[in-house]
Amino acid sequence: MRDLLRSALVLAAALAAASAGAAQEHRDSRDPLLNQGPKAVATADGGMVATQLPNVTEAALRVLEDGGNAADAFVTAVFLQHVEDFHQVSHFGAMSGLYFEAATGTTTAFNAFSARPRADRCGDGKRVGRLAIGGTVRGLESIADRFGTRPWASYLEPAIAAAEQGVVVTNFQYANNYSLWENGDLIRENEEAQAFYMPEGHLVPVGGIWKMPALAGTLRAVAEHGADHLYKGEWAKKFVEQATGRGFCVTLEDLAEYETRWLEPARFTYRGHEILVEPPPNKGGLLVGQNLNVLEQFDLTATGHFAESPETLEIMVRSFGKVESDMKWSIQDPAAYRNPYELWNSKEYARLSAEFVRQTMPQPGVDLTAMMESEAGGTNVAAAMTLGSNHNVIVDAEGNWVSSLHTGHGGAPGIFIDGVRATGSGVKAETMGPGRRILAEVTGVFVMRDGKPWLSLGTPGFPPQPVTEVLVNILDFGMHPKDAADAPRFWAFLYGQTERRVLRIESRISDEVREGMARSGIAMEELGDYNWHTGSMQIIWRGDDGKLYGVSDPRRLGLAAGH
Repeated sequence: MRDLLRSALVLAAALAAASAGAAQEHRDSRDPLLNQGPKAVATADGGMVATQLPNVTEAALRVLEDGGNAADAFVTAVFLQHVEDFHQVSHFGAMSGLYFEAATGTTTAFNAFSARPRADRCGDGKRVGRLAIGGTVRGLESIADRFGTRPWASYLEPAIAAAEQGVVVTNFQYANNYSLWENGDLIRENEEAQAFYMPEGHLVPVGGIWKMPALAGTLRAVAEHGADHLYKGEWAKKFVEQATGRGFCVTLEDLAEYETRWLEPARFTYRGHEILVEPPPNKGGLLVGQNLNVLEQFDLTATGHFAESPETLEIMVRSFGKVESDMKWSIQDPAAYRNPYELWNSKEYARLSAEFVRQTMPQPGVDLTAMMESEAGGTNVAAAMTLGSNHNVIVDAEGNWVSSLHTGHGGAPGIFIDGVRATGSGVKAETMGPGRRILAEVTGVFVMRDGKPWLSLGTPGFPPQPVTEVLVNILDFGMHPKDAADAPRFWAFLYGQTERRVLRIESRISDEVREGMARSGIAMEELGDYNWHTGSMQIIWRGDDGKLYGVSDPRRLGLAAGH
């Protein structure tokens, strides 16, 4: 039996390598699938995949076509994304999401986000600082054990093939790599990283093939030894040695203790729709829930869409600002703190918050335009907004759904080991006691119907506001999900580096909106017609005809496809 399994894995690896090679042979950086722009809506009777990269979508889809389920396709996709989208994610990064199991009709939240090591294990002169223990690979292993149907090593085969044969460098990836290098990233500071990113003395150019033999070696070790390679094995030992050598506090015991958390999702309703999101320690789901709870107190359809109506936009901007202020310091790791999200989730609290928004509007007849003109000033939007992360939504023919984001946030500054970028995280987290997971503003989302997901979406970046805006487009204004993802998006008072509060918005808005914001004293900076920092929405939904539909955001390089 063992020999038969080994033969099957060898054959699968050969097929994976052949398919990866074929994909590279027929696709270069000019392929529209590898560039920003409008994406087609996909339709399917079986399964559906929406990810941020075409090769990843196609690899996950092959798993579904070969009889795998949503968990199998998801684990395969994430491992491959760490190769194909190397500039944005990390094997020693962070991951969380929602999984709906059709057989039991239950939704489970999983949290494999990064954790701080125990500060009380530090010796004299050691610090925790930005060091974080990444949870992605441990999380993938947990999902495979709980929901998967395939041999562990098979999940890594497409990723290994891609790392060995190389991936096409898109203009999007090259721009990010160049920005890292130009800004003095570890590509300059770390010799191992420099050899990885610049194998011939320079960054691999647009359209070039970027081979990653060091990463392939790490993936082969993970295929053989499981997640323990990163948490108990040789990679873990190298990480502890390098991190402590740089003055950081971490032990092999910290890495070995890391576990995936399985949690009940948080639930709320919006205009009669039941919506499930991730609970604490992640903050994103509660922010989405409270954003929508407050907006439910207003008749947004009566005032018009926020890209055309200054009244609706002001309601949303001030509501988002109120919610962000309320929750900025209030959501904590439940292993250490109480989290009163039942209170935040209550309609009574939402009514009070909405009344607060109404009563903090400018006085009637007051025009603050002159003040806004005197406060005008530029902002480096790229520096103020996060660049990384991937969000995947996958549904299989049996009706299992997964919606999950994975990103960086693992390691310590300056560290690059065996092809794995592990440069740490500055996100808030405790360093002692049981509650040490970082508090991320991410979430998977299920909109339920008859006890099953009807629609799921998610995005990289800081998801709560973009996710809220797209849900408002769909649930309030009845927009098709493709149009809802395409519509202008904005950030309300979230990323200013000073006390000055600024609305940042894509430029496809009416002059009436521009004038209305100025009259209300809201400083506004336009981001151009489309700005990729506002996210990359992946959306799958089930139509009234029973078919699955999917679409990927035009702002990045994604693809939705089904079978």
